[in-house]
Amino acid sequence: MRALAKIKNLKSDNCKHIIVRNLSRILDIRILDIDIETRTLSFLYQNNSTFVKVKRELFHIGFPITQCTYQESKQRTGHVEYMESTVAF
Repeated sequence: MRALAKIKNLKSDNCKHIIVRNLSRILDIRILDIDIETRTLSFLYQNNSTFVKVKRELFHIGFPITQCTYQESKQRTGHVEYMESTVAF
């Protein structure tokens, strides 16, 4: 599954490094991009419990998720279809 999360307090490259360092401990995710200008984090994750771990870790290090758009893949007759949802926290 893929998520694009709006992150509070994301202001510099140092913030980016802190997020990468702490999220790298969670094995079931892959960071795709961290954009300081839009204050967003794009990542892939395995399941809902992994997403909760990411959300909790970001909160603990001072970068809580304020809004998140996520896509869940659905297999349908030979091709992958994505369902998109947006949640505000």
